[in-house]
Amino acid sequence: MRSILTAFSLTTAVLTPWETSLADDGAMQVDGAELSYSERGEGRPVVFVHGALSDARIWDGYAGTIAAQGRFMAYTQRYFGTGDWPDKGERFSRETHVGDLIAFVEGLHAGPVDLVTWSYSGEIATYAALRRPDLFRSMVHFEPDVVALLDGLPGAAAANAQAESTLGPGIAALEADRPEEAALRFIEAVFRMPEGAAENEPEPFPAYWRENGRTLPFFVAMEPGPAISCADLGALRVPTLIVVGTDTLVSFAMEAEQLARCSGNALLTRMEDVTHDGPYRRPDRFAELILAFRAIVGPE
Repeated sequence: MRSILTAFSLTTAVLTPWETSLADDGAMQVDGAELSYSERGEGRPVVFVHGALSDARIWDGYAGTIAAQGRFMAYTQRYFGTGDWPDKGERFSRETHVGDLIAFVEGLHAGPVDLVTWSYSGEIATYAALRRPDLFRSMVHFEPDVVALLDGLPGAAAANAQAESTLGPGIAALEADRPEEAALRFIEAVFRMPEGAAENEPEPFPAYWRENGRTLPFFVAMEPGPAISCADLGALRVPTLIVVGTDTLVSFAMEAEQLARCSGNALLTRMEDVTHDGPYRRPDRFAELILAFRAIVGPE
């Protein structure tokens, strides 16, 4: 951990205020779908992957800071965002998103990339890295929601019960076929916000969450991801930084700690005074951690 703190002296991360949404700079055809992306800067890509109920726009505020030191890229995963779907959602699955991530990085033809994830995308990235570690130079995960890591852990049942106790309003809205409202209630649950608070957050974020509400019926119906053992993760040598908020739900903290404990080359650090909302609530701090870890990993 001392090495992370030392690395902060190597770079200054000053995040500009949240920018208006970046225009899509391109799209990549991947297995029957079009994955739109935005990019800035030059050099080895730093690929940002969003979590549930969001899309590439959630990272817009990071573009200037990252592009000052490399090539910022953020893509929207299949079915997320506001674009047309390639089908009716039949392929909405972890396996689809894992395959898309692998294909997207391969399609860049830029060598191994630095990867940044948040929540659900941390789970997708973990499965992708286990399958194709050669594609990733480093990874930074904010609270990777690798659900399979809780299997059999002491305290997992209580942690899951705590998380599930917050989901009632979101589930009720979803069952009433109000996906946009459900999206806001689910955001409040994972961010530990009072009910009704999400719509009062600064725009354009409530709009992003509402627009991705259409993914919720498919997201909650997905089959769980494959089991992952510590032995599996121990063989993963990609340098990895895992960040967890000090005020987050217990289940998120347990998943982050287990991933760090089992991975073959990982560090765990904590972000003060945030929940699962860390990259949204404190983008300056998360950008600082990303750039500091990139400095630790070393020259390209």
